[in-house]
Amino acid sequence: MALAQSIKGQRRELGTKGKLNQLKKRGYIPGIVYGKNQEPVPIVVEAGHLQKVFHTYGVRGLFSLELEGEAKPITVLLREVQKNPVKQNITHLDFFAIDLTEEITSEVPIYIEGEEAVLKKGGILQLGVKEVEIECLPENLPEHIVCDISSLEIGDHLTVGDLKAPEGVRIISDPESIVVTILAPKKTDEETGEETEAEAATE
Repeated sequence: MALAQSIKGQRRELGTKGKLNQLKKRGYIPGIVYGKNQEPVPIVVEAGHLQKVFHTYGVRGLFSLELEGEAKPITVLLREVQKNPVKQNITHLDFFAIDLTEEITSEVPIYIEGEEAVLKKGGILQLGVKEVEIECLPENLPEHIVCDISSLEIGDHLTVGDLKAPEGVRIISDPESIVVTILAPKKTDEETGEETEAEAATE
């Protein structure tokens, strides 16, 4: 299970665009927490703190949102990150509060294992999808789905349907999507007997 990493924040009052801009100038990022059968909660998170959390743990998995003045943290998933199209800094966050007794859907990365064994065979990896969508209880949410390619030969490939999900986890992405293909190395001009453009120009 992916650990619920802590994010510290505080409630905020809904206001004008001008108030939001003031918060951003003071180093805060506005966001919203919504969930099933609950009113949306507007919040702010200190930008520096958030960057450290995301840099260390990434944006996937569970987070324990600790709001100032609240006795109990909220277990959330990050559903959307809005960024400035030019500066690429985060401008808004959407968190989804989850019920630990109900199944959730989430995207998790695919972790490739056995690459060294394939390279020793002379194969070249061509990667396809890098994430899959899964369905499970929050307590079973994995950090990644392992894809072992060590037994593959040149010309082989693996699809999402070939992946083995951990117990309690169902992969709901398209099973036909390609995860990895093992290609043969390209032959050099000398091996194929063909002239390169440079050789032809000197004749």
